[in-house]
Amino acid sequence: MSFIQQVLEVANPRGRCNRKALLGIALALLSIQALAVLVHWLSQSPIVHTAATVVELGCLWIATSAAIKRLHDLGRTGWWVPGFLLALFVWTLLVSFGSFLTMGDAVTQIGSPQFIIHVCVVMVPPVAATIWLHFAPGNPGRNKYGPEPDETGLASPQGNLIHRDSINGQIA
Repeated sequence: MSFIQQVLEVANPRGRCNRKALLGIALALLSIQALAVLVHWLSQSPIVHTAATVVELGCLWIATSAAIKRLHDLGRTGWWVPGFLLALFVWTLLVSFGSFLTMGDAVTQIGSPQFIIHVCVVMVPPVAATIWLHFAPGNPGRNKYGPEPDETGLASPQGNLIHRDSINGQIA
């Protein structure tokens, strides 16, 4: 499989992705983002800034697709992603309101201890979800989202189609 085919496979939210592939995708995306931030920081060109934004949007798409594939490997629907984002939004509003009531204006001053505490509390659910996605064992064998991922850590979405069992000719 060529590099372009691999990128397209990862960018497609259908199919499955195991822990090994998710870790590889995460490391690749972090590397790409670090390089984009460095180029963005060093450059004064608006074209480079626009290109960095496009790269970030591509990374966001691939990260979301990988999370959906990983959820599929765990036997869960990809609709958990928007559900989680909604829950995170509500969590952030509640924490922000509580932080402002208990710590006052200091919570809005970037770098203050109150701001750092606030950010750490807001980040608890995304960090917990990320750890769970990386460490939860996937479903062994085929599930409703496709076959078990192969040695690349990915299972193509074509495995999700009805197929004939080669041994006895019955529909699986």
